Amino acid sequence: MTPAPLSQPTNSRLLAGHMPQLDSLRTLAVLLVVVYHWFPTGQGINRLPNGTIGVMVFFVISGFLITRILLGNRDRIRAGKATLGHTYRNFFIRRVLRIFPLYYLVITFVYVFLPQASDIRAQPAYYYLYGYNILLHKTGNWADLLSPFWTLGVEEQLYLIWPWVVLLMPPHRFRAVIIGMIGIGVLFRGYGYWNGDFDGVLTPASFDAFGLGALWAWYTTERPTAIPQFRHLLSGAAAVALVLLIGLLTLLPGDHIAVVLCQRLLISIIALWFVVGASLGFSGPGGSLLNNGILQYIGRISYGIYVFHMLVPGYAVPLLLRILNRLGIHLSPGFWAHRLISLAVLLVLASASWYLFEKPINGLKRYFSYGDRKPSAQPG
Repeated sequence: MTPAPLSQPTNSRLLAGHMPQLDSLRTLAVLLVVVYHWFPTGQGINRLPNGTIGVMVFFVISGFLITRILLGNRDRIRAGKATLGHTYRNFFIRRVLRIFPLYYLVITFVYVFLPQASDIRAQPAYYYLYGYNILLHKTGNWADLLSPFWTLGVEEQLYLIWPWVVLLMPPHRFRAVIIGMIGIGVLFRGYGYWNGDFDGVLTPASFDAFGLGALWAWYTTERPTAIPQFRHLLSGAAAVALVLLIGLLTLLPGDHIAVVLCQRLLISIIALWFVVGASLGFSGPGGSLLNNGILQYIGRISYGIYVFHMLVPGYAVPLLLRILNRLGIHLSPGFWAHRLISLAVLLVLASASWYLFEKPINGLKRYFSYGDRKPSAQPG
């Protein structure tokens, strides 16, 4: 992939517009997560740490986009065009409208119809209060049907704290905070390792991925003239990270300390290289791939794919096959055919969810825009 040269029009689009190639990156990320959960670990197409790669890409993208939104609104607050309370309220409500409805629909479905496949009946508060990652840290029960939802807990917990950091931190100190955040992520995983935690599902364990995305947001909003230099340094860092990652995977496979301390950071640095390139717009064959309309569409419905993907192969597809059997259509798909059918069902289900459920609710965001709202006049 060849990053597009940074021209002034490209930079303007970065600061103001939609970045469709990021949708394609979301597609690649969510498909890696699907591969990780649908195929035997360490075999065939699931030899790489696909789940970790996909999740780190999502976290870096989230750190970039969320911080970018918050930095723009921080400047509006400092200019007297909005209030802190109004900005945070609208930020959080907009996140709620995007994330909560489908999340609660699915966990309630599991609570009512599939309680045997999850710990949700025994510990409902952790799920309904977005603390499932904390429960997973305690139980280590990765067999839970809702185990991928730990990442949603991490993001939601971050949304409670990070906006206040961005909006209240003095601008001249913010980059130091981001760098500290990246360091905390690595150190927290190291602390967890020495205490027997090899999962790293608590929120601080992912600070480095979010922090790297936030660092890119800082450059795009606060230091746009330094973007070429940042990209040059990042290219070198990503190349080194790739070499080290290959070394870890080949020379130290399964080594806990290498995985816990280094693997996530290396993957996040490489992910940042892709996020930077996609936000500016890759050119060449890689750009053509990421500009593909199908990939961008799947990226737009990637949240539904992520939320539904554990339900489909074990529950939705068997139900579909039973219905077809009653209709006289007898199918006994093998492993690969079953996975292809599952992928088709997953895409249909996520599309239906987007158009019939998520998109209409998402449209309510127009009532909670970040439009100018000056602080009220002081009394008396």
